[in-house]
Amino acid sequence: MQSIATWTLAAALTFGADATPFTAHALLDSPSRHVRLMDQRMRPLLRAGYEHSPTFAALLARLQRSDVYVYVDVVARLPGSLEGRLLVLPPSHGVRYVRIQIALRGSQYESIAVLGHELRHAVEVADAPDVLDADGLVTLYRRIGIERGQNEFDTQEAQETGRRVLKELIA
Repeated sequence: MQSIATWTLAAALTFGADATPFTAHALLDSPSRHVRLMDQRMRPLLRAGYEHSPTFAALLARLQRSDVYVYVDVVARLPGSLEGRLLVLPPSHGVRYVRIQIALRGSQYESIAVLGHELRHAVEVADAPDVLDADGLVTLYRRIGIERGQNEFDTQEAQETGRRVLKELIA
């Protein structure tokens, strides 16, 4: 059973700046959506995350209100044991771009949780307007993150977000 705090937080974050809730169309299908798929295999995962995890839906809504556009791609493999990672792309015309790469391993729910974890990282970038390139990203994560290897970072918040999304999906 979801805690009231989780539902309240998720509900608050899914509203637009004018306090109007974002529709599924606005977050998943609209040409102006901020989370975009480069590989259509991610489409059912993105929809399932939105429909079954209030935390995941809140991440999509938070990114929709930001100046960050997220491109999600599936890759065959990532370095080491990584299941997902976020890369910063060059900004253009006042808009920032990040790319999330996901290696589809494990169950559908596990892949959605990995995507939720990476979307949390995208929110961390959205909350740091000085992140405009890879150097800015490294500076941010040296400040807020846990270094896992050379220029490889994570955050407690992203780890918790991934676990919460998974818990919401299997509940």
